[in-house]
Amino acid sequence: MSAPMHLALTFDDWLFRILAIVGLVLEVWAFLDALRRSPGDFARIGGRDKSFWMILTGVAAAVGVLGVLSGGGMGMFGLLAACVACVYLAGPRQEMGPATRR
Repeated sequence: MSAPMHLALTFDDWLFRILAIVGLVLEVWAFLDALRRSPGDFARIGGRDKSFWMILTGVAAAVGVLGVLSGGGMGMFGLLAACVACVYLAGPRQEMGPATRR
């Protein structure tokens, strides 16, 4: 394999690993935020309930952990998990406002 080709493959590998780590950070952030909220916060905005978002963001975080630990990068499931986290962070989390300490 030529040196430029090897360098391109190495860059591609590291790029996907970094994206997987960024996705994992988003997924864990979404899960922990949903965990901190009360069920009343979810009922107040009129969307899905807390258990729905806990399951979705929990599965997304688990997929993110598996993606990072396997070293395979994002992949299709990692991208889907990051999208779930982003939907939660941009939707229900923004509507509920800042979390209050209990």
